[in-house]
Amino acid sequence: MLSRRRTYLPLLALFSLIALLGVTCSGADSETDDSADSAIDLVATEVVVPTPEQEVDPEPTSTVRPRATVTPTPEPEGTPVSETESVNFYLRGFRSLNHGEYVEAERTFTTVIELEPGFARGWDGRGQSLMLQGKYEEAMFDFDTAIELKPNLSVAYANRGLTRVAINDFDGAARDARRAYEIDDESVAAQLVLGRVYANQGDTITALEWFDLAVLTDPEDGSTWWWRGRFYRDVLGAVNAALDDFNKAIELAPAQAALYVDRALLYIQAQVEPELARADLEEAISLSQDPKIPSIIERSEELIGLLDERAGAVQ
Repeated sequence: MLSRRRTYLPLLALFSLIALLGVTCSGADSETDDSADSAIDLVATEVVVPTPEQEVDPEPTSTVRPRATVTPTPEPEGTPVSETESVNFYLRGFRSLNHGEYVEAERTFTTVIELEPGFARGWDGRGQSLMLQGKYEEAMFDFDTAIELKPNLSVAYANRGLTRVAINDFDGAARDARRAYEIDDESVAAQLVLGRVYANQGDTITALEWFDLAVLTDPEDGSTWWWRGRFYRDVLGAVNAALDDFNKAIELAPAQAALYVDRALLYIQAQVEPELARADLEEAISLSQDPKIPSIIERSEELIGLLDERAGAVQ
């Protein structure tokens, strides 16, 4: 059976209406297929670390808003795969996700489904690519299908929970996250979704417990620090704690533009030395050139404009 190894390649995304974060999902299913595991084990699989690629709030908030962080998770859990060709397309699909090529990923996972319609992870993969394009209804259908094909596929529950967060269905998100956690108590995605759910309910103590657990479960995953950092900043107003977590997230995932935007926003809200925020925003713009991430570039330029306005007012 394939070991539960992880490589951390952050995925930048997402929804034009919400900031994305990345989450890693992993789990062990009871069903295994040695041939499938062997075929997939030949190629390094990638678990994507979520980051807030799209929208960042300009001012502190007192409640958590529905931002979802999504982490494509191609860790095979033994779902039967009868064709090596479908496995190759499956891995290619996740490479496209890692590169931010969501439309191409959707096409590739569609090929996987056509080759192997009973391969639950193919449906889950396409669901992730659809979710990252903001096609939530279609994504839900694919996650539903993955779960129908393989009821113990924890990653599908976790990803469906993330989609529910994106559409403000926090009750449904809680159900899916709890189910994912029942199947795999090391599912970071489930832990983070539950943190968001409790934060949305105003239960900050329980929310922080879930965010802390996610960090403890996978401290090498930058998304865990990012989610908790946003919670510290936007809900608790704990500037120093938020800064520590953003710094750690950037240390783990230095190429992720959205992390710099969030840290810059923290600097702006705290009204510290403006050049710190400006440097982070310029770095975010630089990192968003290849591939192009228009949402990050636009948001960074807006915040730089805000800094310029403040500087002009002081003069």
